[in-house]
Amino acid sequence: MELGVFITIAIAVHNIPEGLAIGLVLTPRGVSILQTAWWAVFSSLPRVVLAVPAYLAVEFFRPSLPIGLGFAAGAMIWMVATELLPDALKHTSALRVSVFAVISGMGMFALQYIL
Repeated sequence: MELGVFITIAIAVHNIPEGLAIGLVLTPRGVSILQTAWWAVFSSLPRVVLAVPAYLAVEFFRPSLPIGLGFAAGAMIWMVATELLPDALKHTSALRVSVFAVISGMGMFALQYIL
């Protein structure tokens, strides 16, 4: 139950910047606030519709879940190392990038430890 609540909160928090990104693109182009809100909500509907099938798929593949999560983590580390860090180094100093990378990593580990 606690994991379900945690995942629900994580998805809800993730939806805030996603909705803002949609609003920040549509509003300057003359789309009304009501329509912008509708598209922001509409963009999250697939999660609601596919929640049960996704849960069933995860339960079916539970034995291989650690392998899949490890692969996903490796893919994210690869993206950070090959895309984000080099791009950040183009725009600011290596010291600043290093400091924020370390702070971000420490924050991630602290959050995992707390939760």
